[in-house]
Amino acid sequence: MNRRAFLRMALGLGSTTALMAACGGGPAAPSSTTAPASGETAPTTGADTAKLARELSWYTWGGYVSDNVIAKFKEEFGVTVKIDTYGSNEEMEAKFKAGGNPGYDLITPSDYMVSKLIAAGLIEKLNFDNIPNFEYIDDGHKKLYFDPTNEYSVAYNWGCTGFAYDKTKLPEPITNWKQVMNWPDSLRGKLGMIDDVRELLAVGLRVLGYSGNATDPAEINAARDALIELKRRANYTLTDSPNAATNLVAGDIFGSKIYTNDAVVARSENPNLVYVIPGDVSTVWQDNLCVPKGAPSQYTAEVFINFLCRPDISAQNANEIGLATPNAEALRQGMIAKELVEDKAVYPDVAAMGDALEFLRKGNPEVDELYQRAFDEIKAA
Repeated sequence: MNRRAFLRMALGLGSTTALMAACGGGPAAPSSTTAPASGETAPTTGADTAKLARELSWYTWGGYVSDNVIAKFKEEFGVTVKIDTYGSNEEMEAKFKAGGNPGYDLITPSDYMVSKLIAAGLIEKLNFDNIPNFEYIDDGHKKLYFDPTNEYSVAYNWGCTGFAYDKTKLPEPITNWKQVMNWPDSLRGKLGMIDDVRELLAVGLRVLGYSGNATDPAEINAARDALIELKRRANYTLTDSPNAATNLVAGDIFGSKIYTNDAVVARSENPNLVYVIPGDVSTVWQDNLCVPKGAPSQYTAEVFINFLCRPDISAQNANEIGLATPNAEALRQGMIAKELVEDKAVYPDVAAMGDALEFLRKGNPEVDELYQRAFDEIKAA
């Protein structure tokens, strides 16, 4: 399935700042950056080519970078980018915990996973002297709860985890997660859920009236039981988000929890698909660029991060993969035009949603174990 939407978007700077402020990042301070004039682009700082590796190995989500951006990096720097993909933060984490770094220079963990990797000593502090284009990242996407000193990560993409469904197959529009948990018996086998510990448990927790960051074992176990009951009744499919999109387009399932970019691509291929951010409580997330411990070439990774932060590159990447960019300068210059920013499922109305958007935050190790045990029991049921 084609994972390149080649869509054009526009977003005002205030929208991304408001999102992060509303979701626990605090209000962004006014930027002191002197930005280039409209129509200009931020230059790439010259790299020491003698220090660049010939190949950079990136472990990331599927469909998460434009092929054209990768080709442009090779053209400008002579470095080939090799990409391996994972379907969940936990899959990525397990690879590094199992036997150290198998040779990756760069990873793209979500917010809560950044804090886990820092605590485990699995990612490096970044040398921001090699990432001057970091100044173009909106302040609302910096110094968030998972990396409060912003020493380990650079914001790459942000969005929400919503629900996509075929409007011709469901008896009524989906507007909240309670409807998902009450999936019609007549559509048994036609529901999908993301194969992710925190995202799956968050559905059950929120429908029961708890936070997606619950730490009480009784609450976590109640969510587990509700999801096991839903599995028995609805026979839902656990899969990663790109495969959920593929299954939706093919008609193998009629609805699924899904990430924004995969929903946008699926919707472009099947006009009957609707993507919504359910209005009870849904996840807001930020994926980040990090260098894992033992990276063969941290310098090459930092040069690549700097390249991705360049406004013209950030805009091209966001336009072609259909995700929101945190790059304030790309937004200010109008490099990302109108269609998707007016789609409230891609750029939700944060002021209207209020507390209905929630980061999934890392708990303590004991709580993480409770989540993992509950998840394993759901999968085994």
